[in-house]
Amino acid sequence: MNAIKNVIGIDRVQCSGLEGMSGVSPDIIVPHDIQWSEIPIQVPAKLSIINKVEAGNSVWQTELTFRTCEKLDTRGHWAYRVKLANGEVRLIGGHQRPYPVTTIKESMPDNMTDSQLLEVSVTLNSREQIPVIH
Repeated sequence: MNAIKNVIGIDRVQCSGLEGMSGVSPDIIVPHDIQWSEIPIQVPAKLSIINKVEAGNSVWQTELTFRTCEKLDTRGHWAYRVKLANGEVRLIGGHQRPYPVTTIKESMPDNMTDSQLLEVSVTLNSREQIPVIH
């Protein structure tokens, strides 16, 4: 049986701040001096990683979906550190292209019991799977 892989934490940093990364996907080493910004989220969040073949090439599609009460700055390119309940930490994005795309949806529901948190979707299409951070 697999360990529980719920997303329990998300941090982010400008992609330009990740220039000191080393290693090869699926495992990388990220410098310890990076100033990550924690995002307060409604736990658990959702992380989907899909591998498919398009025109004979392997493509990895990653989508991170979460809810937050915090307004996020969408200027620039952001990388996301995703913490899982089993202790694994994944990285979406890096200091080079392709960069993740962040979409923010603000809702004003017609029902008072519906969530009014911001819904954030982070997507990345890449030729490599998102790495595990060590």
